[in-house]
Amino acid sequence: MEIGDRIADSPAEASPARRIPLRRAYGEILAVYIPSFGLGIISALILLSNRNQQVDQINGPVNSLVDISQYVMQASVTIFGVGYFCQRRGVTLGMLFGRLKDPGPYPPSLAAPIYPQQPSLVTPPWAGGHPAPGPGRPPGYWSGYAQFMPRPPAERDRGWQFSRAYFVSMAGVLGFLISVIVYTAISHTQPGAPSQGNSPYLVLVGLFVALAAGFGEEMLVTGLTVNALEAAGVGGKRVWLIYLTAICLRIPFHLYYGWAALGVIIFTTVNIWVYRRWRLLWPIVLAHATYDFVESMGAVTPAVAGLLLLALGLTTLVMVIIIACIEGSDSAARRRFQKYNDEALAAQAAYAAQQGQAGPPHMPPLDFRDGGGPPPSGPAPESA
Repeated sequence: MEIGDRIADSPAEASPARRIPLRRAYGEILAVYIPSFGLGIISALILLSNRNQQVDQINGPVNSLVDISQYVMQASVTIFGVGYFCQRRGVTLGMLFGRLKDPGPYPPSLAAPIYPQQPSLVTPPWAGGHPAPGPGRPPGYWSGYAQFMPRPPAERDRGWQFSRAYFVSMAGVLGFLISVIVYTAISHTQPGAPSQGNSPYLVLVGLFVALAAGFGEEMLVTGLTVNALEAAGVGGKRVWLIYLTAICLRIPFHLYYGWAALGVIIFTTVNIWVYRRWRLLWPIVLAHATYDFVESMGAVTPAVAGLLLLALGLTTLVMVIIIACIEGSDSAARRRFQKYNDEALAAQAAYAAQQGQAGPPHMPPLDFRDGGGPPPSGPAPESA
């Protein structure tokens, strides 16, 4: 299944960030990580060693505001730190989060219709039939050249760009949830942080906590880690170092899950892949926040939260299948277009050599945009 043919494997492809030493890249990551998640790691270790450890119960507006303030301040530290170090390397937060692009037209063919050409080139196998020379037309000419020339897929619209990154990231998050469920069934233990009660105020707290966790974790573990390490030259055969670093950063503050914390490997790996593939951090942040918010609702309305998770899981499954099919089709179309261009350009060069020319005659390239229509019929004028 080919969904990732265009992963950027070098900092130059990813962003215009300046090259930095690997030691500095890790220094930037840790300089943000320690103040942002240091207390969270200590709390996770305490909960891991003492499951009966009490936590503050949310039962009123005061508790809610205190809890919200803590998470907002933690996220603010992360956002400020990530923004500061990225800015020093010439990467703005806008570049870090990525930008949805307007769909572009079909690029024109690199091969101009120089005649005569080999019939196998002007009549592709999927077009059917064979070219027949007509009056004044050299052998190999075929008027259906334009309609059956392979087209590369145009860049899809903003909704598709966002949806594919969001749902693939959500698949990784739900993969983590499934791993926790499996671990719970096998070990007969209940992983996770102690309950904070079932007050309706938890819905408001859950919303802020979900947004803070989504922004804080993904800006650091996904955004800064990928950009800093790629700026240090990590990529290609060493890309595993990016994945390993992100996993090692994410696991410690999820240790209260016990062995189930290893499930974060799933969605960490998926999120890194999605970010490197499409360079969009917004969908990853929102996918993380969506899951955290629905999970927090489980303490208040378990039935509603369960139905939302089920609906989210089914929607994600269907969307991932659709995304895989469309991306695979687009990838095949790009390969066909490239192969056709390579063959046509080679044929033109051979024909030019036969005519004693230094290169192919100058002709404007074909433009196969939607609604463009075929080129004018008839052979190219021959020189006397």
